[in-house]
Amino acid sequence: MELKIGEIAKRSGVPPSTIRYYVRQGLLPEPTKVNKSMAYYDEGCIEKIQAIRHLQEKKYFPLAVIRNILRRMDEGLSLVEAEAIEDAVFGTHADIPATLIDKRELLKTSGLSEEELNQALKSGLLMPYIHEKNEVFYNQEDVRFARDVLKKIFDFGQDIRELKFYIELGEKIVDREIALRKKAVQGKSTKENIKITTEISMMADYIRAYVLRRLFQRRIEQTIRKSLGK
Repeated sequence: MELKIGEIAKRSGVPPSTIRYYVRQGLLPEPTKVNKSMAYYDEGCIEKIQAIRHLQEKKYFPLAVIRNILRRMDEGLSLVEAEAIEDAVFGTHADIPATLIDKRELLKTSGLSEEELNQALKSGLLMPYIHEKNEVFYNQEDVRFARDVLKKIFDFGQDIRELKFYIELGEKIVDREIALRKKAVQGKSTKENIKITTEISMMADYIRAYVLRRLFQRRIEQTIRKSLGK
């Protein structure tokens, strides 16, 4: 069933201007245009609009991520099933509030100066959670990293550019992880793909933290042994 934009707005609780914005962003399908001033939208847009609002206001997912989730819903998956991978990949830890802030608020809460922030962004170490077109927003994970790590690095007088090896080596690790994931889901159904990718994402988070921490501990232990002459 096709409805006018006014009816879609009334039933979804979203103003026509926002509905048109969703269409421009590829989140909703183009309406059927009768003439220059009249168009009809598929009734299914109402469910999609509700999903979009949930994914924006509760999950704070980037638009590209939301489009991907909606694509899965078009394939017959429920919202919960469709967003499972993104929850694992983009979701924050349970103890970190899911809120977004702008540059001004980040500077205030992290203690970084504008010059330090620009250096952190240029180095690639600070990667805003939302960074698409003219929109840049930070989540609380960004805040913690900026405040508890980057700010201290600057206070210690270190050159942040010397830490770019984290980015260079990290990209190689991610490339290998994605290749392994692609191999694991080859020939699987969409639901199997989601289940496997979700579990692999959570496992990868643990592996990165565990392996690097153990490697660092082993290296320190070796240094101590040498210093003791053993």
